Amino acid sequence: METDPGAKMVRASQQAMPTKCPLTAAMNAIGGKWNLICLYWLDSGTRRFKELHRLMPEISHKVLTATLRGLEREGLICRTIYAEVPSRVEYRISLHGETVRPIIQAVRAWGQQHLEWRQTEEETDRSTSVVKV
Repeated sequence: METDPGAKMVRASQQAMPTKCPLTAAMNAIGGKWNLICLYWLDSGTRRFKELHRLMPEISHKVLTATLRGLEREGLICRTIYAEVPSRVEYRISLHGETVRPIIQAVRAWGQQHLEWRQTEEETDRSTSVVKV
């Protein structure tokens, strides 16, 4: 039985292809909404899942799980499972993950400047707004 050649092309294109573009590779590894935040918290020490979830209350259980799995797959974090009852799982930043530290610091610094800029813009907008009567 023959298959539609067009169908094969779609399936092949849906798979993640390795990239030679450094920016694409970086964004694939750390570009997720929560990736840098997880790395930030893990950079300060080993943490368990519940602790990470408490530090990031806006993230859902499912998304945190997926984020941690992706970071582990990229080699940026290490996951240790202890043979205990109940089982204990800890996450820590890997040596390779520590190389992201300057990026985290730069993004945090830019974020602080951006927050200050937005506050200034909002204050300017409020002081220059005209009240129509």
